Amino acid sequence: MFYAAIHAEKGELDFDKVEAEVVHVARKLISGDCSVKAILFECTDLPPYAAAVQQAVGLPIFDYTTMINYVHSGLVRKPFKGYQ
Repeated sequence: MFYAAIHAEKGELDFDKVEAEVVHVARKLISGDCSVKAILFECTDLPPYAAAVQQAVGLPIFDYTTMINYVHSGLVRKPFKGYQ
């Protein structure tokens, strides 16, 4: 479903079906390898499914949106004023 909708650009993208497929692949990825401690989504079409994957596998999920937020937080630091 993901390949057909995204790469082959055929048919319509069914969010729920693609989400289920992405979650399935993530579970398969970690099922045989306990050394996996985080997942990096390199494809820009995957961030909408990050929350579902994180909930399913219990690992940190990183993608271009987390990188943008990380860089932004380093560029616009606000003074620390302690607790008020």
